[in-house]
Amino acid sequence: MKKFTSSFKDRKYYNNNGFIVFKSVLSEKECEIFKKEAHRVCKKNITVTSNIYRKSKKFLGLLKNKKILSLADSLLKWRVIPIGDIFFFSKSRNMKESGSVPHQDNYAQRAEYGAFMACGVYFDDALVDNGALRVYPGSHKLGEIKSQPKPNWVYDKNGKIIKANPIGNNTIIPKKFKNKEKIVELNAGDIVFFHAHLIHYAKKNNSKTRKYRRACYLKYIKNGYAFWPGWTERRVLIDRGDFNPKNFQKSLKNK
Repeated sequence: MKKFTSSFKDRKYYNNNGFIVFKSVLSEKECEIFKKEAHRVCKKNITVTSNIYRKSKKFLGLLKNKKILSLADSLLKWRVIPIGDIFFFSKSRNMKESGSVPHQDNYAQRAEYGAFMACGVYFDDALVDNGALRVYPGSHKLGEIKSQPKPNWVYDKNGKIIKANPIGNNTIIPKKFKNKEKIVELNAGDIVFFHAHLIHYAKKNNSKTRKYRRACYLKYIKNGYAFWPGWTERRVLIDRGDFNPKNFQKSLKNK
């Protein structure tokens, strides 16, 4: 059985580049289950959906997935706690979705440097033609960068999100990074972790052959660190369900 633990080499790559990909963490069958569940939950409202886990036990389970948590814990060398998610349908030429603009995730979480990390879980192949993830390796080392934020959401009269504008805070790309953009193509079942201060974005899916680029971005905070919950997403600490008091007492004795 494959062991899902980050190695020293993995941590070095992540610390240097601000992101890392792990291949085939979910099976094809699992991807199909999550895609079907997302459509069941959202019905005809095919747009960016925050905190889908609140409407689905399956997605709550994804936040607590042991393989993902093990990789996250060992990557940061710290126990992480789930605080939310955001689901992207990225349907081809969908008028309700607009991709994203270059941004750093920490503009929303406002956590201490290195305390927040996101994990993109891909249920479809994400290639250049349907809006693959684009990153600026090493940009996380710059810390918080100037931006020109604009509203991410369009609401109806009842306050319900009906459309997503380009997601992100419009980070101003530093001159020395403008030619360092890297396209990260992923296959269904792959996951990508990235640092809260890594500049990244994904273009709108305008593919003629790939109808969707469905993915769920899981949000994790280092245990014991603070974060801003946000008025829209209202992020909260989510019990992982794997805490063992006996193991905790052993860890204290070994310190």
